[in-house]
Amino acid sequence: MDTWNNPMSAPFFSFVIKIIGIWIIFFGILKLIYIKYREQIDIDGFLERTNLSVQLFYIGFSTTRLNSIIKSISTGRYEKFWYYWFKIGSWISLSLLPLSIGLLVYNLFIIFIKPTGIEPVISPIVPGVNVKGSDSWYLIISVLVSMIIHELGHAIASYVSKCDINSIGFFFLFVMPGASVNLDYSELDKISLWQKLRIQCGGVWHNVVLCIIGYLLLSSSSFLLSPFYKFSNDKLYITGIPNESLLERNLNIGDQILSINDCRVSNRSDLVECIYKELDRTRSYCISHNTISCLENVFNNNNNNNNNNNNNNNNNNNNNNNNNNNNNNNNNNNNNNNNNNNNNNNNNNNNITNVNLSNVNNKINLINQIYNGKRLRECFGVNDASTLVECAPTALDFHSACAKSKKECINFNQFNYHIFNLNIFSQDFDNIEQLSFLGTAQELWDSFIVNNYQSRFIILNGWDFPWYFNQFFSYLIPVSAGLAAFNVIAIPNMDGEHILETILSIIFLKFGSSGNDKKNSPNNKINKTKINNNGINKESTSSSSSSSSSSSSSSLSSSSTLSKKEKRERLKLIISKVIKVSTIVLFGLTVVLSFYNLKYQR
Repeated sequence: MDTWNNPMSAPFFSFVIKIIGIWIIFFGILKLIYIKYREQIDIDGFLERTNLSVQLFYIGFSTTRLNSIIKSISTGRYEKFWYYWFKIGSWISLSLLPLSIGLLVYNLFIIFIKPTGIEPVISPIVPGVNVKGSDSWYLIISVLVSMIIHELGHAIASYVSKCDINSIGFFFLFVMPGASVNLDYSELDKISLWQKLRIQCGGVWHNVVLCIIGYLLLSSSSFLLSPFYKFSNDKLYITGIPNESLLERNLNIGDQILSINDCRVSNRSDLVECIYKELDRTRSYCISHNTISCLENVFNNNNNNNNNNNNNNNNNNNNNNNNNNNNNNNNNNNNNNNNNNNNNNNNNNNNITNVNLSNVNNKINLINQIYNGKRLRECFGVNDASTLVECAPTALDFHSACAKSKKECINFNQFNYHIFNLNIFSQDFDNIEQLSFLGTAQELWDSFIVNNYQSRFIILNGWDFPWYFNQFFSYLIPVSAGLAAFNVIAIPNMDGEHILETILSIIFLKFGSSGNDKKNSPNNKINKTKINNNGINKESTSSSSSSSSSSSSSSLSSSSTLSKKEKRERLKLIISKVIKVSTIVLFGLTVVLSFYNLKYQR
């Protein structure tokens, strides 16, 4: 059974359910403590003094202690630098707006069309699905660093524009940490629109810079780590062996992988490519009848156990009869019983298809029926990986290649097993050894950690810093790029929503406003108005008739101006809503279809 057909058994949903359970237990304990001790301890006062907020799936606090530090960095002798820094950054951030929209459209096109050899550029990062548990720390730290740098951009740009910030906050939402800046919106409304835009684009700009710095550091990792590690372009070393590795006793840190199944390996990309080449091949091997019986029993027991879980009530009431019915099904001798409960069990068990590995026309997908890889591995001998003979099964006579040894030719692709012959240069013995591995590609991949670095000092053999370094930046760059791309478009409660409003205000002020509107706008830089005293005296000596006519004409002019202003605001509101709705639909489709595509690939 495919795990995606049963959402509760999928790793992602299992992970989410566990996190929800932990949060409910944690929040329930805190709630009980609050109810029991709130009269003895001033818990509300403590939460208010520390600006701590605790809710279900959320913990956060804010502080003003960092305000003075950020202000000192933003002002003084560095103020001119920051002014041009954010001025350039605002234009670069705005240039990302059409690129981000185009990226969403292109990604949807790739998901719908599914061209050969081209993968979507946007993929959700989901723990338990495409992020291993051991890599979760890299993801969490990357998100935290990206958000801190993002919010620091808003804070510094705010101080550069002479706007104070109220506080800086940190939070933990579900499983992800984050940061926030509480801006003083009363001061924000007093500054010009261009200053406001620089503040709003400050976070996106800092995420762009973080991506560039991360890429440069990742590209120059061989130089940065050269005092401690030797780097080679054509040598792939084993730098780590997990505790549960299937090859723990056969490999040593420092060994070099030369090839896999005659496919030369020079780096991690070559290793992945060589593994995929083997996966694309259909291979069959001669195996004994005892091994075949063992494998079939594993699959059939999985089927029966799955059926028993779906029919707990019937099985609990009729354990003896159910066992008899299972035996009858396996022997293809179905018996009828008069008891209704037994008939129900027979009908349920008849839906099970017994696995017959000898059937070359077998259409059953056994890969997704492997619930216990350890039991499947126990069916093979220790030396089977190096002694199994390859054969070619045919529909007419698939026993001929194995008949002499009284074995049968079985297609190993049915249950995703492969034989990987690795050529290893042993560091301890200074010679080339051949190691045969029987199992799935994922099991082989999880058996060691490799890169092109070799430590210069023995003390560093147990610390794979190049791997940690590369893994961290491999997560930091896409996470920071994602924050920049999705914060610049008009998604509700994101920076892009405010950026859109400010851009529209600048456009309508520039091309659609009268002179009076420009003078009264916050973007006007003129603080003083020169008054012509002679003109005032001349106006005071004018006739009463002319003054009355001018007053009536001015009232008509003001009413017409007000009408134009309302039309512009209405048009601005319509354009803003159309863009926001279009962006939400585009972003929503991208998220939903990206998750579906992730499920499809899995």
